[in-house]
Amino acid sequence: MIAIIADGRWGKRVVHFLRGLAADESVTWGARSPSYAKELQMEEKGLSISSYLDAIKAHQLIVVALPYQDLLPWTDVYAPWLNGKIVIDLSSPQTSEDRLLCGWRTSVTEELQKRLPESRIVGAKSTAFQGNTRGRSVVYVTSDDEGAKRRVIELFRRASYSAVDAGGLEENRAIDRIMKIEGLP
Repeated sequence: MIAIIADGRWGKRVVHFLRGLAADESVTWGARSPSYAKELQMEEKGLSISSYLDAIKAHQLIVVALPYQDLLPWTDVYAPWLNGKIVIDLSSPQTSEDRLLCGWRTSVTEELQKRLPESRIVGAKSTAFQGNTRGRSVVYVTSDDEGAKRRVIELFRRASYSAVDAGGLEENRAIDRIMKIEGLP
């Protein structure tokens, strides 16, 4: 059972992408505006739509696909309900402002772990989430929690994606910076 926290058209794309990975599991799309998400929803079996909080409460595996600059403020609000859960960060810096947010000494994924010390944080970075695959299907998976990292790698390997164990959370510093090279705008 997976919760996907995402909004708008990018959220729809991420939900559709991840729905294909977990066809045998129930998936909840947690959205800021569930009514708007329902307007965007494609007919997919096993997909339900709810608020962020209801999605988080109902699942142990939480995929967060929010804009880079919104992730940490969102975390501050929902931290009490994320304890003990595997939280997967899909965010990648999209703008020059995003790239300056954390500087060279940390990454948003590492900051997420600091704000959620009781959660099992996993970074999963790929241009596939933005629709820019260019024939590639690599997902770079990082975590300081080996069990959580293995669970996420297994999830992506169910589909035709190559999930690479990219090390600990600090590796997101480099991965975030190479996403531009991989094809992000």
